[in-house]
Amino acid sequence: MAHKTINNVSIKAISAALPTHSMGQNEFANLYGLKEAARVARGTGIKAIRTADGLSTQALIVAAVTQLIDNIDISLSDIDALVVVTQTPDSWTPGTAFAVHSELGLNEGCYVTTINDGCAGYVNGLVQATSLISSGVYKNVLLCTGDINTRLVDDSDYQVRMLFGDAASATLIGEGEDSVSYISGTDGGGKDLLGVKVSYGKTEENSARVKTLQMDGAAVMSFALKRVPEVVGNLLKGKGLSKEQIDLFVLHQPNEFILKYLVNLLEVEPTKVPIDVNGIGNTNSSSIPLLLARRYKVEGTKNNIILCGFGVGLAWNAMHVNLSDTRFIAPVEISAVA
Repeated sequence: MAHKTINNVSIKAISAALPTHSMGQNEFANLYGLKEAARVARGTGIKAIRTADGLSTQALIVAAVTQLIDNIDISLSDIDALVVVTQTPDSWTPGTAFAVHSELGLNEGCYVTTINDGCAGYVNGLVQATSLISSGVYKNVLLCTGDINTRLVDDSDYQVRMLFGDAASATLIGEGEDSVSYISGTDGGGKDLLGVKVSYGKTEENSARVKTLQMDGAAVMSFALKRVPEVVGNLLKGKGLSKEQIDLFVLHQPNEFILKYLVNLLEVEPTKVPIDVNGIGNTNSSSIPLLLARRYKVEGTKNNIILCGFGVGLAWNAMHVNLSDTRFIAPVEISAVA
């Protein structure tokens, strides 16, 4: 797979939103027993997750956008395109992006689209957003991610219930002198290994039933350990860069065990692969921007950053970006209104 490049863009700012409510070892022990809760925590490195009890996907995304806009020199009237990535829409149609557009009061001429994408969704969303800018048609694109994963999981399936958390993010992309280079891949044959199915059947009130999240943990891990080093290596080769030249490898955050394994396979310094999943959980397409907003260190040169998403699909990607001039804004925490 050859890498592709999108020119004349700039990632201006990144922020995020988290629900204030969390579930930790005490709650999980009460549900599943102390022994099982401790075993899953040891195996994944996730001892607590954030849960959006009473919040909508729309509310989390709007909070992330508001946090971003309030901290940079731009107004909502300047936004001329909105891209929303989610797999937990609040309504089946017309899509979460339309609800976000309405609540934010964006212009009627603003281009609006919703992308149904998962763990690789942030990088795929960046491809969409930067393409809109590079086309010369749009000047300021808001890329938003948001998922309430906890409402899709089977509460009795503790190995899944203790992994996934809820969050949203907002990224502003505009015109600039930077470029993004990326490689992406898909194996649709693995679609049943991680995902949520829909069962259609009409009743008086419903036309379909959304099933719970199903995951073949061993198969997904095997996929990640194969594809991540492969796609990162191919991107670096295509860019003519060595691992030593990369300032930071920002990977999707499924769990600590997989991430530490990937550090060894990538053969890079652990300090270059930040891990920020404990206390939050796997937040799907929001994990990469959330990590950047929470833990990114501004000091030093950050010209060479690799972003890498992998999961639902099965899909994987890697993108080289320059974040040296990007504003990183701490996430806002919100709770449901009683």
